[in-house]
Amino acid sequence: MTKLQAGIIGCGQIAGGYDTDCKKGWSLTHACSYQLLDNVELVATSDPDDKVRAEFCEKWGVKNDYADHKEMLEDLELDIVSICSPTEYHIDAFRAISEVESVKGVFCEKPLSYKLDEAREIADLAKGKIVSLNYFRRWNLTLQQLRKDLKSKKYGEVQYITVRYTKGLLTNGSHLVDLLYWMFGEPIGYFCYFIHSKNSYDPGVDFKLAFQNEVTAVLLHVPDVPYVYIEIDILTDAGKLSIKQRGQQIEWSDVVIEPNYHTFNMLKSDTIKETKWQDCPTRALKELIDVVQCGGDVYCTPMDGLKVGEICARILSLE
Repeated sequence: MTKLQAGIIGCGQIAGGYDTDCKKGWSLTHACSYQLLDNVELVATSDPDDKVRAEFCEKWGVKNDYADHKEMLEDLELDIVSICSPTEYHIDAFRAISEVESVKGVFCEKPLSYKLDEAREIADLAKGKIVSLNYFRRWNLTLQQLRKDLKSKKYGEVQYITVRYTKGLLTNGSHLVDLLYWMFGEPIGYFCYFIHSKNSYDPGVDFKLAFQNEVTAVLLHVPDVPYVYIEIDILTDAGKLSIKQRGQQIEWSDVVIEPNYHTFNMLKSDTIKETKWQDCPTRALKELIDVVQCGGDVYCTPMDGLKVGEICARILSLE
């Protein structure tokens, strides 16, 4: 079978920088994911920075490189394109890709855009292609099972959710908004407590979302710390689920009798397990290629990304 031809727009960390190579057998980046799959070949990349582009091509063995993604798309008949350029340039990439008939599938980094009108335009442009948006936790097999378990009430009735996150609402916060939207459906209530760094293009925000069945989630921004911190506590009537270390671990705490007072219950950690987080980009890319070749649906679409953008925009409008 002829391999699909792929190109990457943007040569930053998520494109190939987070992986040193593919010898470990799993990937954190687009470039390594392409190398791990047998039915696709990464043949081209584009980036306006000559040095960055040259280093990327040498590292990943890419033969065709371009300063302008439009030239790459015009010059080569690509089947799959990854959009790894900075978010503010996603709209330019989608406009160019929409005019190229050979491109059947697009793997785009999140968020769709910082601007809601551009996100709507991207969702419209994407209708002619098969587009997967990399809210990567959706391809974490353990979190997929957890979503099913929550729906079946394996862990009891969800009572309350707390989330803490670093970086901005659109950078890291949108990952958590997408995760809650994916697990609990579209919010039915919104409340904004505080916007940090109001003049930033991507401020941190403290806010609350209400979902069906009286489930409430409070999301709090952690400002000015020199590390990434993303943790989620889901409290149920049977105990507490904690999604820790950016989604890499899940901890379950049971309800037990407090040993000293004996008059009230407390939570005690029962199990901590590592999730199947290590190869989400490859699973996402494999799914995209399967859909291109055989039909079906991808797990996270531009319409999902637009919904997340609309939720974030509504939060920002409430202060």
